[in-house]
Amino acid sequence: MVTAAPRWFLVLFATGLVVPAALRAQAPVAQEPQPPIPIDAEADRRGAPVRLLSLEDVLQLGRLHNASLRAAEVVPQQARLDQIFAEAGFEPELYGSVGYRDAETPGRNLFQPSLSSQTLDATVGWRQRVVTGGLFDLAFRPARFDSSGSQAFPDRQFSSEWVASFRQPLLRSAWTDYNLAPVATARYQQAQADHRFDRTVQDTLLRIVQAYWELVFARENWRVVDSALAVAREQLRITEERIRVRELAPRDRVADESEVARRLEQRIVAENAIRAREDELRQLLFDGADPQLWNFNLRPTSAIAVTPQADELPYVPLVEVALLQRPDLRALRSAVAAAEVAQLEAERDVLPNLDLIGSYSSAGVSTTDPLVPGSQASFASAFGDSVDQQYPDWSLRLEFSIPIGNHAARARRQRAGLEVERQRRELHAATLQVTREVRDAVRNLSALAQSIAASAESVRLAATNLETERIKLRVGASTAFEVQRRLQELSEAQSRHLRNQLDYRVAESALLHVQGLLQPPR
Repeated sequence: MVTAAPRWFLVLFATGLVVPAALRAQAPVAQEPQPPIPIDAEADRRGAPVRLLSLEDVLQLGRLHNASLRAAEVVPQQARLDQIFAEAGFEPELYGSVGYRDAETPGRNLFQPSLSSQTLDATVGWRQRVVTGGLFDLAFRPARFDSSGSQAFPDRQFSSEWVASFRQPLLRSAWTDYNLAPVATARYQQAQADHRFDRTVQDTLLRIVQAYWELVFARENWRVVDSALAVAREQLRITEERIRVRELAPRDRVADESEVARRLEQRIVAENAIRAREDELRQLLFDGADPQLWNFNLRPTSAIAVTPQADELPYVPLVEVALLQRPDLRALRSAVAAAEVAQLEAERDVLPNLDLIGSYSSAGVSTTDPLVPGSQASFASAFGDSVDQQYPDWSLRLEFSIPIGNHAARARRQRAGLEVERQRRELHAATLQVTREVRDAVRNLSALAQSIAASAESVRLAATNLETERIKLRVGASTAFEVQRRLQELSEAQSRHLRNQLDYRVAESALLHVQGLLQPPR
């Protein structure tokens, strides 16, 4: 004989909180996202606009508009500018100067008569630091000299000089690896900034995932509380009907009325939890540019229900992926490389200074000869002599210096070596931490899969106990208090089942997070 299902069972079945065993056996491993059953008007602001959001939607919105991420993304941009600054040290420099001098000197003797002179000179040059540490300088120096008051000096003189020089360190501050060290350090620091920002992105996305599923849980929990309220009201209706036919005394109504009031209070709390979870998610998704977003009702569309596989995943390949992909490990590897570059610089600074200096010049002069009437000086003549290298001059020399004791450089070298060791130890410690986090995430996912199966069975048994207690109450073998206690057990079992599903959904994203793979869909 098939009996009609009680009303409380139909309510719970309609909300998806009680599923018959035959249907559970046919359930897929992972359900496709489905729009949630609309919550009663008491749980949504009347007339307020609604924003439907899937898990993929919130990840994309959070990546684009999260206020903290928008602030953090400036740091990698600053690091790129630091790299440009370091590379700019090898850019050439054009320099120049111009001067004028007017001098009057008193006569001292026959060989040093009174002299009035005016000098106009200029310098135009180009210099550049090269990656070997050398400095190249090419300069052109024209000048004009006018004098009066002495027969021993020409009235006018033009000079033109080309000078090329190169200074190359041979020990300290020498060669490419040392001089490109600031550029390499800037690149490693930029890599660190990029990896740390990637880690910040993934941490933020994980918080968004948690906030999203917390909102889903709050809405589903509201349905559980509302269903329990419906069952309490139905029990009150049955009690009142029995009072009407004089099977119970009027005072028996008080316990059921108290239960309805308690369930109503729980629903108010559950509705407030929905609003709080919505605000938490809004803060993570939007930058506040549109104030109207605070008035939207956020409706998650991804289903929280899941029937996972209970088999534990092998953690070894996941650890290998994490060691390659985790942004924080990549940042630490860049920090180790930067420390090694600083160590190379410190070791080279211990060496003495030994510089090779070479120079070459070519000068030309054109004057008016006071002993030759009518002779004229010209700048073209002086310039031509300097260009034709009529009077070349070149030189080479070595310069050597070393500080006595050199304690400062030696201390910097030791400190740089200790910094390399510290960074390597931090990387090793972080590797162990990542391995443990992956193992914990895998183990947690497996445990939650088993918890979901156990809590689903708890819901079924609690529903059966409630129905049994109601039947016993009808025949006078139980009390209203026992029915209420069974109803409370059912509500608690349903909440635990929802919480396990929520934790499993978050654990899925947490497993991606510990591997460094949590990203918004493209």
